[in-house]
Amino acid sequence: MSSEPDYNFNSPAAPGSNGVSILLPFALLSAAIAVVMVAQTVNVFKARTSLRDGKTQLTDAYQKRQSLVKQSADVQQKLQALVLDLLLLAKTDDDAKAIIQKYNIQQNAPAGSDTVPAPAPAEPAK
Repeated sequence: MSSEPDYNFNSPAAPGSNGVSILLPFALLSAAIAVVMVAQTVNVFKARTSLRDGKTQLTDAYQKRQSLVKQSADVQQKLQALVLDLLLLAKTDDDAKAIIQKYNIQQNAPAGSDTVPAPAPAEPAK
C-alpha cells in the first residue's frame, strides 16, 4: 500500500459531464410559468375594470328608471280607480254594463281578505 491517499483535493470529484445542464430546462419552465401568471393577472385586472363599469352603468340605469316606475305606479292607481268607478256605474248605467261585459271586467276580492264568499244556495230538486 502506498502512503498517498486515494483522493486529491486539487482535482474535480467526478469527471465533468459533456456540457448537458439541467439549469436550462428549469429556466425555460420558470419563464413559461411567469408568462402564464402575468397573462392571468392582466385578465383579472381587465375583468375587475369591466365589472366596475357594469356596476356604474347598472346604478345609472336604476336611477334613471326610478321616475318611470313611479309614473307607471301612478298610472296603475288611476286606472284602478277608473275601473272601480266603471263597475259602480255599471249598476245603474246600461252603457257601462255593456263595456264591462265586452271586456269581461271583474273585481277581485281585496288582497288582505281571507274570507271566502258563501256559496249560492242550491236550487231545490224538481
